Amino acid sequence: MYIELHTASAFSFLDGASTPEALVDRAAALDYPALALLDRDGVYGAPRFHQAATAAGIRPIIGSELTITTVREDVDGFGDVCPWRLSVFVESKEGYRNLCRLVTRMKLRAPKGRGTLTLEEFDGATRGLVALAGRPLLDSQQYGVGGMLDRLIGLFGSGNVYVEVQRHLLRDEEADTQALVALASAYHVPLLATNGVRFAASADRPLHDILTCIRHRTTVDQAGRRLARNAERYLKSSSDMVRLFHDFPEAVRASEVLADRLQYTLADLDYRFPEYPVPLGETMASFLRKITLVGAHERYRPYSERARRQIARELDLIEKLKLAGYFLIVWDIIKFARSRGIPVGPGRGSSAGSLIAYTLYITDLDPLAHNLLFERFLNPERVSMPDIDMDFCMDRRSEVINYVIDKYGEDHVCQIITFGTLGAKAAIRDVGRVLDIPYAEVDRVAKLVPSQLNITLKDALAREPKLQEIIESDSRMKDLMTTAQALEGLARHASTHAAGVVLSQEPLMEHIP
Repeated sequence: MYIELHTASAFSFLDGASTPEALVDRAAALDYPALALLDRDGVYGAPRFHQAATAAGIRPIIGSELTITTVREDVDGFGDVCPWRLSVFVESKEGYRNLCRLVTRMKLRAPKGRGTLTLEEFDGATRGLVALAGRPLLDSQQYGVGGMLDRLIGLFGSGNVYVEVQRHLLRDEEADTQALVALASAYHVPLLATNGVRFAASADRPLHDILTCIRHRTTVDQAGRRLARNAERYLKSSSDMVRLFHDFPEAVRASEVLADRLQYTLADLDYRFPEYPVPLGETMASFLRKITLVGAHERYRPYSERARRQIARELDLIEKLKLAGYFLIVWDIIKFARSRGIPVGPGRGSSAGSLIAYTLYITDLDPLAHNLLFERFLNPERVSMPDIDMDFCMDRRSEVINYVIDKYGEDHVCQIITFGTLGAKAAIRDVGRVLDIPYAEVDRVAKLVPSQLNITLKDALAREPKLQEIIESDSRMKDLMTTAQALEGLARHASTHAAGVVLSQEPLMEHIP
């Protein structure tokens, strides 16, 4: 049986045309027991992929396709950069942590670009990882033919390196395949057949062509041979791949053997809140109880029996769920902001039902006076993480973030990511450019999309009759809109979220890049 181990999603940013969910749906239809996601230079799609695959009864295999830089020296001793791709699979928790370290290294070097790694940077960061490389192994630039493979074996260890072979039915491909087979045989390294999947089904090929043109800033007519390489890069059935590699059955069997090795999933990750530093002799639970009672006597004069019973009930549940640290961290951050005169809004949402949040001055609405339900915030019958929404002045928010970094450590705190997506108007303009439709015509269509936050093209067509008229009267505009709708919402790039911050007890690279 064949299992696809080289798949990229839309989180490869203009190099994959399908969402993680679409890839999983296709894999489920093909009865795949497992599937690997190797997005380019990151693991952005891994959480959604893990969730979708687990729900579909498919074992998710995590990895990444990393851009490697090799310096090629000319006869005068000068060098130029020759980037290539090395895929790595996660086999264990240590391997996942090493992948996090490698991706972090890459991203910190080029925060606004893709970044690259050198093979030297893998030294000491390969345990628990399995390497996969193909065509670049044949280049004789820095290491010589075979030298690159020998270097990978030295880094990852014997048995942890595979030679990748692909067949996309291209004229210039078979010679490389035969050379890779010979190389693998010479170094006693197993062959692994993959299809280098970039979209779920063959019908999605035109969408990937469009993304390829957007990425390379060209048009469909000008792209030529570049697009020919996209034709076969969909998720094929096991039987299709067996037939395709009928002369190398060992390369097919290797996919199943390797998939059986790669048992690590994101479900194996654990997470703990940072431990709030409490005074000597206190635990986080006892300190929370102490400051809660101080606040209760300030908020309620007199301190009623009803308030006492409710606080005791909430404290017992918080202690049982081991969430005292969460409340102390939020309380401390808000206390710091107020002590510096940084405007901070009271907690919003279901946290208003917590009397402890009220006595800690996290919220400003008395839940007893307004009969608000604590169970909407924390419920012992349906345990979920607490969620206190806070608003800080955007002009001084950086002071709050820096305070958190100083308190918990730079490697324990980071701002979260946000993804730029192909929005309604952007999708129209990008697709129009690729299809080589005159700018004025595309601009006229894009301007008819109502200027509303997060509006979809479907909603725009329903709300703007002129938009519907244009696409019904012009076949080019109909193709433009159909394609734009298919690509709408796909991730285009990553950047730093303005406000979301993550804290961890361990260094964050133990959990995430």
